[in-house]
Amino acid sequence: MSREAVGLARAAMLLASLWVVFPSVAWADAVWEFVDGDGVVHMGNGSPPPASRGVTWLSRIPSIKTDRVGKEREPSALQFPGFDAAKPHLEAAALSQSLDPALVIAVAAAESAFNEKAVSRKGALGLMQVMPATAERYGVSARPASEGGHAAMEPKVNAQIGSRYLADLLRMFDGDKELALAAYNAGEGAVIKHGRQIPPYPETQQYVAKVMRIYRTLVR
Repeated sequence: MSREAVGLARAAMLLASLWVVFPSVAWADAVWEFVDGDGVVHMGNGSPPPASRGVTWLSRIPSIKTDRVGKEREPSALQFPGFDAAKPHLEAAALSQSLDPALVIAVAAAESAFNEKAVSRKGALGLMQVMPATAERYGVSARPASEGGHAAMEPKVNAQIGSRYLADLLRMFDGDKELALAAYNAGEGAVIKHGRQIPPYPETQQYVAKVMRIYRTLVR
């Protein structure tokens, strides 16, 4: 067995043990990438990867840190590979929309772990996991297959689309960060449908909490 295979096996065993001891933390903070038989890159967190082979772990296995009163703290966004390359795009996009760069960085950390090639099972793209329909809303259309991937996969373009969408959501929900994040995850219609409250979807509730934890670590 190669060193890489041994490393992946050890990581999987460690994740399994973390899942038993810390079920709310293990998959929530471990970000994986999987390339399927068609060459499409899939990524995610908050759930186990779709296969045992061909999976690359994009973030470190989180160390469980606590503050002085024993409360768990979110791992820093700086732990993720790709942060240094993504940071300039995210900061520039945030400033162009008069957003707090830390909030945009936190969204990208939760969405893709700064993996510019990430494609979710639902088809969300790039650093900020922009849906193709959202990209079209802001004037970025899919390229012909002969010209490569969707234009929204380009880090600079992706950061701009995601930041514009987030800025629009913040205006829609009167600057409420948690509602804007809930809408970024579940859609603005879901937030409005539930009385302008965070929808009662476990995925959305966990997403909002995760982004806000990362955001607070960045603004301390």
